[in-house]
Amino acid sequence: MASFEKPKTAVELGLMQGFPPASETMVTHENQLIGPFNRWSFQNELTLNHTVDVWRGNGPVLPLEENLMDLSQVVYKNRAGNQFSFDDMVEKSYTDGIMVLHHGKIIYERYLNDMRPHSLHAWASGSKSVTGILAATLAHEGLFDPNEGISVYLPELKDSGFGDATIAQIMDMTTAVRFVEDEIDPIAESYTNGVAMGWHEKPTGYAGPVNCYENLPTLKKNGEHGIRFTYLTPNTDVLAWLMKRLLNQSLAQIMHERLWSKLGVERDAFWIVGPTAVETAGSGLLTTLRDKARFGQMMLQHGQFNDRQIIPAAVIREIENGGDPVAFAHGPAAAPTNQGWSYRHQWWITHNDHRAYVGMGYGGQMLYIDPAVDMVIAKFSSFPTPTPAGNEFYSMFGAFPALAKILENR
Repeated sequence: MASFEKPKTAVELGLMQGFPPASETMVTHENQLIGPFNRWSFQNELTLNHTVDVWRGNGPVLPLEENLMDLSQVVYKNRAGNQFSFDDMVEKSYTDGIMVLHHGKIIYERYLNDMRPHSLHAWASGSKSVTGILAATLAHEGLFDPNEGISVYLPELKDSGFGDATIAQIMDMTTAVRFVEDEIDPIAESYTNGVAMGWHEKPTGYAGPVNCYENLPTLKKNGEHGIRFTYLTPNTDVLAWLMKRLLNQSLAQIMHERLWSKLGVERDAFWIVGPTAVETAGSGLLTTLRDKARFGQMMLQHGQFNDRQIIPAAVIREIENGGDPVAFAHGPAAAPTNQGWSYRHQWWITHNDHRAYVGMGYGGQMLYIDPAVDMVIAKFSSFPTPTPAGNEFYSMFGAFPALAKILENR
């Protein structure tokens, strides 16, 4: 097995240790998403941000049965040819918590970096997949036509870069909207968007947008819609705005009524909100690991979970079938690690032999669903960069299929 150095925990880094902490180890609202500070912040977002509660409802918790396995036999090689075990992957990829469900039972559960089963953790951009499944469900119910232009429902966007985009293009992120500014912000994608959504403090003299309703109409078009996949969080903010407009409810209320109150979860979820109480629909969801796994199991079971049909099976099948691989290949997200992938309803579709699809987020958040072997992997991490790069990224997508091969014969 290849050797590696284990990442330091928040405690080992001295983050937020002492009263008061040393200035160089203090985690603040402004540095919370930057490594190494996210080793502490991703489990303490309620302390650092304004949030809105997503009530779990008053139903009983649905227990998750256990059938624990020793995964030390699961080995894989990264792209450099170095061999690691599944446990190696867990330790080297800045994991805070990871759970594997097989046939709906827990076969592996592990917590690191002082995370606990009851801890809330940031989903980061994995939040997009929850917003996307809610939007796809409402489209299935006929609340809106995904092939219709967004400006039909949100006339405020008529003169923006989204003005002639269809909702389907927004859902699959094939809109051609100019967004990234001259100085690229790896967290909020643009400084103005970061201020509008509350990730950055409003600087002195700032006169720009202070929420997404002001910011989204200012974005300009850059090319033709539907041609290439471009991963931009404002697409998700548009979807959330659409749902809120049509239902006259907040995103938190929509998620409570249509999803969270039906799953038998252990804890309320939370959305981080900006300065004007707007949910950060593309990046701000907080839940426990076990509740994330319950959501993933519901997806795996085509929406049937906790003795009810929570999400229409047809919506899950649309995700499994994937989006446009050509548009994905033409976009800037295409890389050697995701050849042949596509994007549908805010989910990443691998198109591998097992038809696996993934919800992914900044810092290594993962919800990996493998329909072929009835497996769900929920992973919370605090990787110091937006996405583990190169061999580090592949280490997860090497370990997960390697585990799936073991489970094929079980």
